[in-house]
Amino acid sequence: MDRQALSETSTELKRTYSLDDGRYGQIEQGFSYAFALGSIVFGWLADRFGPRRLYPIILAGWSLAGVAVTFAASETVIAWLEGPSDEPGTGTFRWLLICRTVLGLFEAGHWPCALITARQILTASERPFGNALLQSGASLGAVLTPLYVLLVRSFGGSWQVVFWTIGLTGLLWIPLWFFLVRRGDLDGPPPVPADGETPLSWSVFIRRLVVLLVIVSVLGVSWQFIRAWLPKFLKEYHLYTDRESAWVVAGYYIAADIGCIICGFSVKVLAGRGLRVHSGRLAVFAIWSGLTALATTIPFIGPNPWLLAPVLMLVGAGILGLHPVYYALAQELPARRMGLISGCLAAASWVTVGTVQRMVGDHINATGSYTEGFMVAGLAPLLGLFVLVVLWSPGENPEPEARPEKKPKPETETDGL
Repeated sequence: MDRQALSETSTELKRTYSLDDGRYGQIEQGFSYAFALGSIVFGWLADRFGPRRLYPIILAGWSLAGVAVTFAASETVIAWLEGPSDEPGTGTFRWLLICRTVLGLFEAGHWPCALITARQILTASERPFGNALLQSGASLGAVLTPLYVLLVRSFGGSWQVVFWTIGLTGLLWIPLWFFLVRRGDLDGPPPVPADGETPLSWSVFIRRLVVLLVIVSVLGVSWQFIRAWLPKFLKEYHLYTDRESAWVVAGYYIAADIGCIICGFSVKVLAGRGLRVHSGRLAVFAIWSGLTALATTIPFIGPNPWLLAPVLMLVGAGILGLHPVYYALAQELPARRMGLISGCLAAASWVTVGTVQRMVGDHINATGSYTEGFMVAGLAPLLGLFVLVVLWSPGENPEPEARPEKKPKPETETDGL
C-alpha cells in the first residue's frame, strides 16, 4: 500500500505540483535503484542476523518514509529544495524523489527475509503455494489502495492523508511480528538438506543463476510497468474518472491475487499426483506466461471497461502468478547465502526496472503512447520461459522432501520483545 499510494495519487500531483510523466519516471527510477541497493545490503544482513530481528527495522524504515511524503507540499521543504531559477514544482518533485528512494531502499529488505522464512518452514513441493500466499499479501494491498483513496476523498481528505495513514498503520505490524514469530522458530536446518549435503557444481550453479537473473528481470519489468502506470493510463489516456479507475485497478489486483494462488496451488496438486516438482513448475510457468502475453492487446482494445477490464484481469493473474515459481526456484540456491544471492538477483532486476521506467516516462511524456510499454510487459516473460526450458536441469541436484526434527526449546528460554 505504501508503494501503490503514489501511483493512485499521481494524476492529482501532476495537476497540482507539475509532476509530469518525465519526473514521475525519474521518481520510479530512484525507487528502483534504491531497491536494487537495498536488496544486496539487506540480503547480506538477513543471512547474518536472521529475519526475526531484521524485519521490524525494515518495516519501520519504509513506513516512516511513506509518512514523510506528506511534507512534499510544505513551504519549508519547497524553500529548502527549490531555487529561484527552478521550474515550478521542483521542490515537491525532489522531496518525493528522496522519500520514494528511501522507501525503495527499505522495502527491498522484505523479500530476503520472506524467502528465508518460507524456506525454513516449507518443503520443495509446498513452496510454490506458500510463496503464492506470501505474494498475495502484496496484491491484497494493491487491491485496497485505490478503494482506500476513494474512501479518503469521499470524506474530503487530501492526498497527504493517504500517505500518513498508510505509513502509520504499517508500524502496527511490528509488535504483531514479534508476537507471532517467537525466538527460535526460524532456527535449525530447512526441510530440504542444505547445499553442503547435495552440492551444486559451479557449472550448474552458474546456469541456474543466469536463469534466475533473466526470470526476475523480465518479471520485474512486466509487473512494475503496470503497477506504476496503469492508473495514469486509465485516467489520462482513456479519461476514466477516479472512481472508474479505482474499480478497474482493484479488479486487476484481485485477479492477480487469485491467479497467484491458483498457480502455486497447481504446482502442489501436480506434485501430489506424481509429477516431478520442476515439471509442474515448468507447465504452470508456460500457461501463466501465455496469460501475461495478452498485455500486448491492451493498447488496441479501447476505453470500454467491459472489454478492457477482463483482459487486464487475465494479464494480472498471469504476471503475479509467475512470481511464486521464481521464488521456489530461488529457494534452491545454497541455503547459507540465499539472502545475499537472492538480494543480488533482485538488485539486477531493479536496476533493469529503474532504467526501463525512466525510458518509459520520457517516451510517454514525449508521445503520449503506452503501446510500447504494454508490448514489453506482455512479451518479456516468454524470454524467462525460454531460458528456464533450455538452461535449468532439475536432475542435477534432486531435493528430498524429508523434514528435519524440530529441536525443543530449552525450558529456560523465554519469549519476549
